[in-house]
Amino acid sequence: MHKILKSLLGLACACLLATAAPSCSDDDTKLPGHGIENSQWADINDVDINGQTLIYEFDAPGRWTATSSDEWCQLLTESGIAGKSSLRMKVAPNESDYGRSATVNVQVEGYSEPCVLTIRQGDGYLEKGDGKYRDVNNWIYDLMSANYLWNENIPELTLDYSLDYQKFLSMILTGVSGYDDVNHDDGYWLNGERLAYYSYIESSAPVSRSAGDRYTDSGMSIIPTILGPNDDDPCGFAVRWVTPGSPAAEAGVKRGDFITTVNKITVTQNNYQSLGNSVINGNVTIDLNDVEFVDGSAQITKRVESVLVGKNSYTDPSIYKATVVSTSNGKKIGYLMYFGFHMNYDNQLNEIFGQFKAEGIDELVIDLRFNPGGHVLSSTVLGTLVAGQAHKGDVYVRTTYNASRTAAGQTGVYKIGEGANPESGNDYAPIVTALSNSVGLNRVFIIGSANTASASELLINGLRGLDITVNLIGTQTQGKNVGMEGWQKKFGSYNFIFYPITFFCENGKGFKDYGDGFTPDLYVDDSTTYPGDFGTMADLLSNAALTWAATGQKPNMNSTTSRSSNGNIKVLKQTKEMKAQLERRKGGSLTQPREI
Repeated sequence: MHKILKSLLGLACACLLATAAPSCSDDDTKLPGHGIENSQWADINDVDINGQTLIYEFDAPGRWTATSSDEWCQLLTESGIAGKSSLRMKVAPNESDYGRSATVNVQVEGYSEPCVLTIRQGDGYLEKGDGKYRDVNNWIYDLMSANYLWNENIPELTLDYSLDYQKFLSMILTGVSGYDDVNHDDGYWLNGERLAYYSYIESSAPVSRSAGDRYTDSGMSIIPTILGPNDDDPCGFAVRWVTPGSPAAEAGVKRGDFITTVNKITVTQNNYQSLGNSVINGNVTIDLNDVEFVDGSAQITKRVESVLVGKNSYTDPSIYKATVVSTSNGKKIGYLMYFGFHMNYDNQLNEIFGQFKAEGIDELVIDLRFNPGGHVLSSTVLGTLVAGQAHKGDVYVRTTYNASRTAAGQTGVYKIGEGANPESGNDYAPIVTALSNSVGLNRVFIIGSANTASASELLINGLRGLDITVNLIGTQTQGKNVGMEGWQKKFGSYNFIFYPITFFCENGKGFKDYGDGFTPDLYVDDSTTYPGDFGTMADLLSNAALTWAATGQKPNMNSTTSRSSNGNIKVLKQTKEMKAQLERRKGGSLTQPREI
């Protein structure tokens, strides 16, 4: 870890006038002290964070030499003669997070001791900010030191309260990680690198974090692609999804459409980035094509020509699609495409499962491939809708806190079918309602990916803790086995909402060790496969899940026949705007924020 700054000890440059005592050392012939008089330096000399050149005058009784302990404090005059002298040095800018000090020794010939001065850039942690958010940072510190899941070493950190609140929080998180990476589970990792911390704070103009937020664009996610393995194969945009109620949905765009022209300009490998950003932003004219693969070769058929896709504000919902699929062997399979656990959609979720129950579904597929999580209460609602009356009162998730809170007896429990919860202590009606709408299945098929995290993984873990079979299809999930309590407070005219990681998510069996994600029972990677409509056999992941649910046998995906299974594509490098469509939902396992 980063060690706390070493203490800066000022060593006096006093001219000692002491009587020489008898000695057997070589210094017997030297005069005591350092002999320097009228020095303009102090014991400790503070310099600018951006660096500066220093000039100190002094009187030397003889020839002298100077040395510096650190390269960033460079001596411009390293020696001089007796009389009026100048000590000149150049101090480099300090671009590190921590303050630093160097010692300069000035040794005069014939004297037993050097004169020592300290050059210091900051005493303790440097004040690098403008100090606007000190009150917010104090609030952050108090909550983190009491509630952060790995809070033991926070009091030992040296922090700069003058920074803005985002940098201040980052300083705490990075500081804690310096203690043998104890907060490893606070963050999304890829190839051994932490891409981001989960803990976050938002102000009155928050970055969108979950389903239910409003956006202003076209409302579609696209994949820049070449329809085949060769560079001369057709280039364009495969539509990954269309948000219900968005301008793209109103224009009739659907998942699986292939866009080959934008504003009558043909998409190529040279212009796809700018044209793709235009498609996402909206107010463009595009053509829409159907794609079918015959013996691995793409066949493109014009579906709609020159459709205008506008730009407007819309709400991104949790529920994208819910349908019942009837199979050739007479089974009815419920399919739910669920993008985020949001309490505003819990009543709609109840209505959908009420319909599933009325239609008598035999199996259930829950598609969480793009679901990064959300409210723990909403996850409990969905868990109850699956599990039903047979598991009423069973533990769905138990929240376990840091050592000090655990020692104080704090814990939280969410139960199947019971509205009482640790967030408010009051009944949450949608959980109770879910019992009457539950399909009461002993197994469920869940589609997951690296985007599947938090409250989504909580569903997998919670159902398995009830001994309900969860057949996971897709790729490894993200591995967020921790959750976040929320606090909100107003400072001046701005509201702040703070969500630090404060608990582990355990199921009824006490299992919480899925920080590396859940391994799929059937591995299916559709990242280079052309997208088909959600919940149909044209979509590779849906195909696998529906086949397994219909037959009861895990399918061999190498022999699965569908449009998408033969449709291998080459995905081009995505722009920041294209990636943002996937990354804008940060999710989590969240509690409702408390006002303090």
